[in-house]
Amino acid sequence: MMFERQMIAIGVDSGGSKTRAVLVDEEGRILSWGVAGPANPTRVTLDLMRTSLYEAIGAALAQSETAGRLITSICLGIAGGKGYKDEITEVIAELGIGGRITIVSDAEIAFWGAISRTYGVIVIGGTGSSAYGVDLQGNVTTAGGRGYLVGDEGSAYDIGRAGIMAALKAADGRGPTTALLDQLLLHFQLEVVDQIISTLYDPRTDDSRTCISDFAPLVVQTARAGDTISQEILSYAGQELGLAAVAVARKLKLCDRAFELALIGGVFKARELITDPLRDTVLPVAPKAHIFVSNTPPALGAARLAFLDIGRDIRIERGSK
Repeated sequence: MMFERQMIAIGVDSGGSKTRAVLVDEEGRILSWGVAGPANPTRVTLDLMRTSLYEAIGAALAQSETAGRLITSICLGIAGGKGYKDEITEVIAELGIGGRITIVSDAEIAFWGAISRTYGVIVIGGTGSSAYGVDLQGNVTTAGGRGYLVGDEGSAYDIGRAGIMAALKAADGRGPTTALLDQLLLHFQLEVVDQIISTLYDPRTDDSRTCISDFAPLVVQTARAGDTISQEILSYAGQELGLAAVAVARKLKLCDRAFELALIGGVFKARELITDPLRDTVLPVAPKAHIFVSNTPPALGAARLAFLDIGRDIRIERGSK
């Protein structure tokens, strides 16, 4: 008697700090996870990218019984990864994995992980920010995502920078008094305010963007304690993220339709301080939008895309990792 082999897909989220791989079967069950170091080629060397991919996927394979099962496809979400397809394909071959290989952006896997339908909008609020959406015909459009020099409004970087600037203005007497000044001195361990210059502009600092982004949670903390300036910074950030969502919804002609709008990223840990002004920006334009914060790991979106690549859209059990 012939038995049909059960199909498995692999989803990979290759971030700037961690790489997560997940094995999912055709029933949508999560079989195993593997975690390794960063594999974003825009942030790490090619050798480290290869190592992290090998270790994360290898760990997921080692923890799951794949005998009698067919790995049909693998999807990797890697920012800038399409330019490294040969290197990525080599890693997959070394692991002995067959099937189709698809390389997409990190925004794509975030979308397919968070949105249950085949159309909708996501807003990403992390160190950077952007909006991404798909319409009923499968057309894709984006807004924002142009980096910290000319964009990333509403991101952790944007919030952190605004908080630092507000503190410095208060110190100079150029702006209103704010508790952010005390937070600045404590967070950066400064004796005097002007020491912030050497802290942020020191060429030995690995990433000043991270230093600035790390100040964002303190803006949230100070806002919750009642600081008006901090509350205004977060309100502005929420409005900007809402404007990005509206721009995408308009281009996709979704504003008069019920659709999912998923909020993804650490910025949304501020909860109503960000989401309330975002809702106030979106709902007058798209009143049927279902707005929610998604905690679904993007790697699950990559696994869903791996199945979509072979013509199947499965409902993957939600979980966190």
